[in-house]
Amino acid sequence: MLSKLFAEFIREKQYLNGVSPKTIKYFGYVFSRWNPLIDQFPDKQNIKEFVITLSESGISYFTINSYIRGMNSFLTWLYENEHTPDHLKIKKIKEPKRGLKIYSESELKKILSFRPKTFADHRLYTMICLMIDTGVRIDECLTLRRKEIDLENLLIKVVGKGNKERIVPISLECRKHLFKFLRSHESDYAFPARHGCKVDYKTCLDQLKRTFAPLKVGFHKFRHTFASCYVRDGGNVFYLQRVLGHTDLQTTKIYVADQVEDLKLVHKKTSLLNRLK
Repeated sequence: MLSKLFAEFIREKQYLNGVSPKTIKYFGYVFSRWNPLIDQFPDKQNIKEFVITLSESGISYFTINSYIRGMNSFLTWLYENEHTPDHLKIKKIKEPKRGLKIYSESELKKILSFRPKTFADHRLYTMICLMIDTGVRIDECLTLRRKEIDLENLLIKVVGKGNKERIVPISLECRKHLFKFLRSHESDYAFPARHGCKVDYKTCLDQLKRTFAPLKVGFHKFRHTFASCYVRDGGNVFYLQRVLGHTDLQTTKIYVADQVEDLKLVHKKTSLLNRLK
């Protein structure tokens, strides 16, 4: 019975809410974790068992909370469609605090000193420039269309999580790299495979690691670096939320919390009381 309701939930998400195939796949993973309880309707007791089973599986805190978010979406749907009398919600587990992994300035200089030769090299280098400049996700780069790049007004339109579109500003320097690379091909995709279709994520990741070994590189690390530097240099956290496409401001505030030491140094330099004493 519950599996049939989940299938109905998925159909509504797909056809009424327009969620992406990637999100549908994610919900499938979430529900597969409910498998030991597959014929049981959620209640307070088996929800606890669900969280305990996830914790005992050895997966990360981040992954556990990701599954919890997905299950909460299904629980809300069950309640709103009167399949459960109570609106059950699973509380996320507390994640241990850890510093965000970002690139140092010397690492970024080393990466940007790379001289591309092949088409794939130029594609990778231009994507890196865009990610450093704007904090866009790698998936947003790979799905970016030529028509969504406004070089004249220094703007691009990307499609983020949940198929949500947002406008992101780019710099003059980034425009130079985009203009040069877009002239090298005629594909509708901004960063296509050599034959013009959408390039595979794993192909790009393998190239990134191979090109910049032995640096510990990752695409999302560019996003973290952009956001951390934006806050450190005095950027407004509300603007940052819009640029990054975060639904929840708390997600954006992670970058503020990570800059405590930087803020302390700035305060030491700018303290009015220090100057007056």
